[in-house]
This record gives sequence, structure tokens and C-alpha cells, in this order.
Amino acid sequence: MLISLIAIAPPSAIPLMAKKKPGTVSATTNISIALPDFIILHYYSGLTLNFEQFSSAVDQGSADFEVQWSGTAKSNNALAEENTVSQLPARITIQMPNVWAIRGLSPSGSAMISIEITNSNIVSGTSVITMASGSGNIEIDDNAGHSGTTINTNLNGIGTNTATIGNVQITLDFSRTTRAGLHTGGQYKITAETI
Repeated sequence: MLISLIAIAPPSAIPLMAKKKPGTVSATTNISIALPDFIILHYYSGLTLNFEQFSSAVDQGSADFEVQWSGTAKSNNALAEENTVSQLPARITIQMPNVWAIRGLSPSGSAMISIEITNSNIVSGTSVITMASGSGNIEIDDNAGHSGTTINTNLNGIGTNTATIGNVQITLDFSRTTRAGLHTGGQYKITAETI
């Protein structure tokens, strides 16, 4: 008598039917971006400088006069020019902070900034305040040690929080100024160029 034994394997031992794998392919794309030079200049189109009020009494000492009965008076004393020199200077240099800024991109990461006077006279009728030109009189600086009529400075990208912020120095001459009140017409120009 034949006895056949059939061994039944537990389910975990039964091989699963092989699943078909889908076809797969991958590829890599290289991206290049060509950015142009560009620069943004922030500036004030108008500045008003409000000077503090100033008054002064200057004691010139004393003087003797010889007076005639006709009313004519003579004195050996006179207010000589050296005695009437004002306590205020006729020429002052002003540093105006944070009046320009630049941001942008350039191949070197830098920009060239220059300043020039385009109208030196600030006037009220015949009263004139003159902006002096040339190095030492009209200058810019970038708060990073670069100053002059033309400077090279960092161009730190396009973000407003990384902008390069700078100052302007002007020298004003009051030797032809004869009136109080608003004087207008002076003008300087800032030029920003990528390098």
C-alpha cells in the first residue's frame, strides 16, 4: 500500500509570484543663468539744510569821540576789519549722512560711484551761497573707508538689507550771502556704474 505524504509548507515559505518592475530612466539637466549687470541708485531728489538760529553781541571795547557844538563827531577809534570778523566762519564743510545707497550685480561685485556739482550757486535774489567743487569740498564716502569725488565700493547684491549706504560731504561758501531765508538752485549729481 502506497502511502503518499504531502507536505504542506507554511504560507510564509511559499514563494510569491515575481512582480514586474516598470522601466525606469533618469537624466540630469544642467542649468546656467546669464545675469546682466544692473545697479539701483537710491537718492534724495531734494535736500533742505535748516541751519540753527544764531545771534551774538560782540563787545568792541570803548571809543572816545570829540564832539563839536555843530553835532560833528570825530574819533581816533574805528571798527577795523579785524575787529568785525564774525564769530561764524564764512566757509563750512557739512557731512550729510545716509543720503545715497546702491544695490545690484556686477562681474566684480563692485561699483564705481562719483559725485560732481552741476549747479554751484544756491540763491535768494542777489544773495548767493556757493557750493565749492573739487576734491576735499564735494565728496562721497561709503562708510567702509572709501571717500573722494570718485570711489570704488562693494555692490552687495539686490537685497535692500545688503545695500551699500553712503554719505555726501559739501563745502558751503557764505562770502556772498547777504540775506536770510530760503536759498535754492544748488545741485549735485551722483553717478553709479558697475565695474
